[in-house]
Amino acid sequence: MSQDRKNAATDVAAFYNRILELLDDGRRGALCTILRLEGSGPRRAGAKMLVCEAGGSCGTVGGGVLEMKAIMWARESVQSGRALYRTFALDLQQASEDGMTCGGEVELLVEPLDATTSEVRAFVASVVDLLRRGERGWLVTALSEDNSGIASERFLVSGGRVLASTSPSHRGLPKDLLRTTLPTTPTVVEHESVRYFFDPLAPPTTVYVFGGGHIGMHLVALCHLLGFRTVVADDRADFVSEDRFPDADQRLAVPSVENALESIPVGEESYIVIVTRGHGGDQAILRQALRRRPGYIGMIGSSRKRALIFDQLLAEGFTQDDLGRVTCPIGLPIGAETPEEIAVSIAAQLVAVRAAQRGEG
Repeated sequence: MSQDRKNAATDVAAFYNRILELLDDGRRGALCTILRLEGSGPRRAGAKMLVCEAGGSCGTVGGGVLEMKAIMWARESVQSGRALYRTFALDLQQASEDGMTCGGEVELLVEPLDATTSEVRAFVASVVDLLRRGERGWLVTALSEDNSGIASERFLVSGGRVLASTSPSHRGLPKDLLRTTLPTTPTVVEHESVRYFFDPLAPPTTVYVFGGGHIGMHLVALCHLLGFRTVVADDRADFVSEDRFPDADQRLAVPSVENALESIPVGEESYIVIVTRGHGGDQAILRQALRRRPGYIGMIGSSRKRALIFDQLLAEGFTQDDLGRVTCPIGLPIGAETPEEIAVSIAAQLVAVRAAQRGEG
């Protein structure tokens, strides 16, 4: 697959859509998933890579010798039609020879994907539909051993019930497993001699960029590469054109900055970045953002600008706790000066916030 597809696959919905495309094209491949990482490694549990039988891959399980082995095992899985479970130990000397600095043990599951298996195609389609609806869920993989090796069955769980399964018998999951609090990070759970890998599914975080200027242009492009859903808004229609923002998932020409958030569905999985063309616009957007509960609010500006706007908002009735939710100056302190550098500092901060909120930091 192309590098563009590899970049897009940082978004879990895009990744599973690639699998759906593979199956719909009548091609075969294998899905490699890290179940557990002991020690240090380039990727955490839950990292995935799609390997196509005809060549090419999407996603990564860490690169280097581990990825080379994973591709080899993927081809073996495709040919045999069986899932494979492999433990891979990378010592420091081997890692150094491969240009890596990690040493640890990785548990890897490799599952064949075959378009002729209707249950698999229907299951992947259900995953894609769930994510398109913006709903949360879990991929639960049941791993058991039989005389011919590893048997894996996948279940899609949401709202306390099984929505789909790759099992022709649809035997379901043990009910007591569904009654427990499901893990928020990729986790292996043992239950009655069967191992269950719980892999949380969440829709991509949406970054709302208010301001279609130079910083906004570079920031939207970066956020797209980093797997965020991106929405850019400005009260100047020509500043949110497709030519300026080809990578934006949505471009909004709002009537006025004073009511720019009126019809925007901002929630906890939303990040608001305020980079309008002036202090007045920034303050208007911030005022509206504080009335919502996004996962992040960041505003461009100096300490002096922050003090001025904060004082005015306090006079309007907002509290110090309200203002404590605002990151200003926005971005990591990397000495950024140009629009490109400022966009990098903001994008890096958004990645850090996302990782912390998902328990990956």
